Amino acid sequence: MSSQRRKAFTIEEKGAIICRLENGESNSCLAKEFGVGHSTISMIFKNKNRIKQSFNSNVLKPKRLRKSRQENVDQALIQWFKNMRNKGIPVSGPMLQEKANGFAARFGILDFNCSASWISRFKVRHNIVAGKIVGESSSVDQNSTTNWLISVWPNLRRQFSDDEIFNADETGLFYKLMPDKTLKFKGENCSGGKLSKDRITVMVAANMSGTEKKKLLIIGKSQKPRCFRSVKSLPVDYANNRKAWMTSELFEKWLRDWDRDLVKKKKKILLLVDNCPAHPNVTDLKSITLAFLPPNTTSVLQPMDQGIIRSLKTNFRKNLVLKMINCLDANENNSSTKITVLDAILMVNDAWNKMSQSTIHNCFKHAGFIESHDGLPIQISEHEFDEEDDIPLSLWSRNLNSDSLAAPEMWEEYVDIDSALLTFEEPTDENIVQNISAKEQLESDGEEEVEEAPLPTAEEALKAAELLSRFVHSNIENDNLTIAMSSIHNSIRDCFYNKMKKQKQTKITDYLQ
Repeated sequence: MSSQRRKAFTIEEKGAIICRLENGESNSCLAKEFGVGHSTISMIFKNKNRIKQSFNSNVLKPKRLRKSRQENVDQALIQWFKNMRNKGIPVSGPMLQEKANGFAARFGILDFNCSASWISRFKVRHNIVAGKIVGESSSVDQNSTTNWLISVWPNLRRQFSDDEIFNADETGLFYKLMPDKTLKFKGENCSGGKLSKDRITVMVAANMSGTEKKKLLIIGKSQKPRCFRSVKSLPVDYANNRKAWMTSELFEKWLRDWDRDLVKKKKKILLLVDNCPAHPNVTDLKSITLAFLPPNTTSVLQPMDQGIIRSLKTNFRKNLVLKMINCLDANENNSSTKITVLDAILMVNDAWNKMSQSTIHNCFKHAGFIESHDGLPIQISEHEFDEEDDIPLSLWSRNLNSDSLAAPEMWEEYVDIDSALLTFEEPTDENIVQNISAKEQLESDGEEEVEEAPLPTAEEALKAAELLSRFVHSNIENDNLTIAMSSIHNSIRDCFYNKMKKQKQTKITDYLQ
């Protein structure tokens, strides 16, 4: 009786087998192809959740999934290592040993003494290989990029259509900054200082086909800014903390809220994110498959960084400049031209709604996620981006006849002024230990110190709607906009009517009394 030779598969191989099983291939065919028993294939599929989690985190080479006995130390050390890697700081084995012992002491683990073999197993668990760090922290690891596109990406995308593949990323935004202040704050990373009061963080997410743009998540400093007092609903999701940064708690809440919404819609998606410290590996998601891009590859693999975020900021700053010019031309006083968080939310939301499907789709192409017929990533030229989304701000500004604008050469700097803005806190050893030991409570940092303009009355809103409706019908040929304007006009009429009705009832009641 012949015994079948036992074969050990890597996580990468197991991930490919799971994808093929989920796509309908039979257990018996795969067992025959790989020369193993049916039970081996069945066991791989049984453990698919653990295997997928490792696969999506780019842990590809291990053949067995073994957790560390000191899980807290392991998790703290990998967070610290990622932080060093993102900064481009070389890390050696002895450095890891010393750091592991330090974390163990912080966790109160007295019988732990990190050995070279523990570090070796740690490296295997997290797919850490020896290599030379070249250049600055922003240097791209070309080998990791190529390997990921060839080995990981095909298996990830096999189960999802272009409509079901999403990328998400945060960006910082100086929402009050005007072009004449650009030189003063060039290169500001906003870990503190004057501009830290005037910043928000924007989480942007869209699918690969460009057909779906998720509602923006805006992170501000104040829990309840004064400008929100009379607002019944916002077109975005809003969260807050003291520094207006993304945190692991906010990211997990945002992700789980999205997951619950997808469960209701009976949809499943693949979500690609970078591996910054604010993006924990959230487990037990029902409709979202969370996958992480390799370290030091964001500038080439992150679709949002291929032009989507820049186009969003360009259109936001066009809206901001036009608002300023309109206020100045109307000879309004300085307090009227102050920009609130609400103003920023409405303008950045308008800029996001304006983003075209083709721009988003082409940014995914540019990142190498869409293959040609020969299996190679498609390279695209700049002219393939949507013309409206790709007009340089310096060129756009030439058409504005305003003496209050900055010199043309400053406009491109204006677009990129906050490109290096921090969107998450670089964790200290103490932060890492605290976050693993217990969840932090979010705090509000007070209210925004901007006087809110008086709310328009129902009569003023109705007159404005009538004026806007006449303008649209006279100057813009767009059926969808005409229908939208009609809907807005009718809603304001109803509001005006209900207010008049209420006033009449009040007068009758007063008369009877």
